[in-house]
Amino acid sequence: MAQGIVRRRAGTWGACCDHSGKAAAVKASSLFRVVMTALCLMAGCGEPRDGVTPSSIRRAAQKEGALLIYANTSLMEPLIEDFRSRYPDITVRLEDMNSTLMAERVVAEADGDQPKADLVWSSAMDLQIKMVNDGYAQPYRSPHRGAMPDGSVWRDQGFGVTAEPIVFAYNRRLLPLDAVPHSHADLLRLLDDRPALFTGRTTVYDAERSGVALMHLSADAQIYPDAWRLMEALGRTRPRLDTSGDRMMRQLASGRMVLAYNVNQSFGESWVLRSPDVALVTPSDYHLSVSRVAFIPRTAPHPNAARVFLDYLLSREGQRGIAALGIRPVRDDVGDTMRPTPPGARPVRVGPGLLANLDRVRRERLLHRWRLAMGDAPRAPIDPKAP
Repeated sequence: MAQGIVRRRAGTWGACCDHSGKAAAVKASSLFRVVMTALCLMAGCGEPRDGVTPSSIRRAAQKEGALLIYANTSLMEPLIEDFRSRYPDITVRLEDMNSTLMAERVVAEADGDQPKADLVWSSAMDLQIKMVNDGYAQPYRSPHRGAMPDGSVWRDQGFGVTAEPIVFAYNRRLLPLDAVPHSHADLLRLLDDRPALFTGRTTVYDAERSGVALMHLSADAQIYPDAWRLMEALGRTRPRLDTSGDRMMRQLASGRMVLAYNVNQSFGESWVLRSPDVALVTPSDYHLSVSRVAFIPRTAPHPNAARVFLDYLLSREGQRGIAALGIRPVRDDVGDTMRPTPPGARPVRVGPGLLANLDRVRRERLLHRWRLAMGDAPRAPIDPKAP
């Protein structure tokens, strides 16, 4: 029962692309497989392509025949296409939505006894861990568990799949070389000393409306002693507060903005490839390293299909596929598929430490201070698919 991916964007189900889109998807899928084959040969891979998932789980997954994924990780669609080619009897559907909306929907569906999602996959690590902590996930002892780095798995329920640097993005045509910030301290100095370069031309994720942005803010405040001075300096530029990474990068590429603060590197690099004016800087003092966390809801209608897909993501093949997309995989035993990790990485661990971000009192204190720092900065419309 070979069927294509059906993708839903917080609305009505629809085919993932039109006729011309299908041709582009086929071309992209073919390129993905060529890269995957090359990486596999380079690494000398010899494991079965479906890893060592127990055959009983694979058979049960094929009988279930369906898999619905809630995600804000749309860059991963070629992986889903590759998974489909391995398991043509499993119809995969991906619903792309904002991380906060995703959490609300998972909780409402479980509490209302209307389960829909089989796998929940998001870059909002703290929201994911809160749902695990609150009992909305089920445990699964993946056969790839032993290969996972420390701090990437919690309770055999929350699984960090990637390890992605958070960077600065800028317009190389409009920002002079001597005004490119190479660290958080550099950025603070430049904002103070050369405000005319940045006023009205910076864009920042909206921490009040984006779960991912709030997590980044919390981590910055814990790591960087001058984090609030930096937030205040950014606020004095009247930054455009946004929930859409696409909008932020589009404005950067068009020249309306010169700097975007705290951008996911893999997402930023997808824009570097299409816009010669976009460039990235990994801060030299420190950079956050974040994961896209996946879990299987306790009420998943197709739990075995979810286990097979999760095993694929955690396997050497799945991790090489993530690397082939230009995204840093979490495992460090997948061969020479990525450039070396930049120095200064501060990994955000998958675990209960993330719950502090969601403590009501602490959250309100963070957001109150952030609102004061941002002042009357303009806000873009909310994007329901934003992270």
